[in-house]
Amino acid sequence: MKKKLKYIGIFTLAITLASCEKIVQTEPENTLSPTQTLSSVAGYNSLLAAAYDALQSYTYWGRDMILEGDCLADNIFTVTSQSGGRYNGQNLFTKSSTYGLWTASYNTINIVNTIIAGIDAVPVTSSQVSQQISIKAQAFALRGLLYFDLARVYGYEPNDVPTTGTDAGWTYSAVLRLTPTADLSNATIQNRSTILQTYTQIESDFLQAISIFQSQGSNKPNPPYSFSESAAHAFLAKVYLYWGRYADCVTQCQAALNPTICFGKLTPAGTYSTAFKTVPNPEAILELNYVQSIEVAGVTGSNDAPYTYTQPTNYGFGGVGLPGIPTAYSTFGGQTVSAELLAAFDSPNDDRKAMFFTSKTGTTATTYTWCNKYSGANGPYTDNIEMIRYSDVLLMEAEGLAAQTQYAAAAALVVQLRAARNAITTNVPTDNTLPAFIQAERRRELFFEGQRFFDLKRLGAGILKPAATNVGTIAPGDPRIIAPLPSSEVLFNPNLPQNPTY
Repeated sequence: MKKKLKYIGIFTLAITLASCEKIVQTEPENTLSPTQTLSSVAGYNSLLAAAYDALQSYTYWGRDMILEGDCLADNIFTVTSQSGGRYNGQNLFTKSSTYGLWTASYNTINIVNTIIAGIDAVPVTSSQVSQQISIKAQAFALRGLLYFDLARVYGYEPNDVPTTGTDAGWTYSAVLRLTPTADLSNATIQNRSTILQTYTQIESDFLQAISIFQSQGSNKPNPPYSFSESAAHAFLAKVYLYWGRYADCVTQCQAALNPTICFGKLTPAGTYSTAFKTVPNPEAILELNYVQSIEVAGVTGSNDAPYTYTQPTNYGFGGVGLPGIPTAYSTFGGQTVSAELLAAFDSPNDDRKAMFFTSKTGTTATTYTWCNKYSGANGPYTDNIEMIRYSDVLLMEAEGLAAQTQYAAAAALVVQLRAARNAITTNVPTDNTLPAFIQAERRRELFFEGQRFFDLKRLGAGILKPAATNVGTIAPGDPRIIAPLPSSEVLFNPNLPQNPTY
């Protein structure tokens, strides 16, 4: 995303859900005034750009949403001697070592609320109508995504509320702020909504986005760097999957993969690794684009990028052993591939195994196994982020079908995926063992993409941590599974329900 504008007034209010007092305003030199921004389509488009910038944060989709889930689960083993303290607590599942999305997410929600509330009133020329409609549709989709992420990080799913233990019956979710807060005079204190209320709002936002996109006709994105109808269908499918609404999930998956609106496609056998080094990834339905010279420059990239977390230090940009790449980059590459993830692959020639490589680092003679999904395809330390891919949607559709005992149809989709990965297809079951097989296939397909923790959490399966961590099993309903609200939120609003044991 080629933009780094800052905003004043309503655009940079650091409004969190609980406190009217905690409002922060910044006025850097390169600002747009509220009057300028709210009076034109171009101004609202700048606000939309600011929302996408927020997604790029390393503590959100720029890193944590695509790595931390594997670290909290069983796909990553953190080598503390290499990690520089990064994800050490997450890998050991220590209390409060988890996602921290709350405050930044509500700041971004305020931006998209501003767009939703005001974009229709902006005077436009005939040539600007299409852009106006697109901005509004994207704002609804972004709000749906933001609330979905808040819901699954800070609460349970509608059909997976623990019945025993500390979190038994815990049904609190996000705080639903649906109107913009411009200043202290209209800031309000709100309480947390229930899980069902939150999911219902998420559904409404995505359905609104889809309806608005459809009013424009076919809108196949190229490149897929912003929300489209296809991406809105895909994320709504994921919402329904978490909700246990399997028929609705299947419907949305099929809509998302409609080739008339979907950029992504299932790449042929032999191309899995290549796809992650291609910009954009040919399987992408929604992808965050990073420009190295603008967004991953200097200390920020070298300290925090996914490349830094997952590649061995001083062994060369672009992957170990690649000819013609003399530069060695320092990293904090402590996030290595767990032995359990390696053992999950059931086909010797599976293309996905080519993502793994073994190497020492520049600081130790010990050999570790690394994942090359973030290899610097856009430049030093710089990779685009796959927020949702074709194969994820295909497997969601298969899971939705299997949950309705439509095993043959579900198995056919799994076979389609495995054939495209050079994996054995004769072992795909067509009976009630298929749901477990699909979860194993999700692990083999989506490793280091942040899915594993949320899959285990929504299924109430518990988390068997890698043996090397010496942690054992995190039981379903363990209070550490949902993240704590920021302590400052509860301080300013003592009536705000903090998650149990925090």
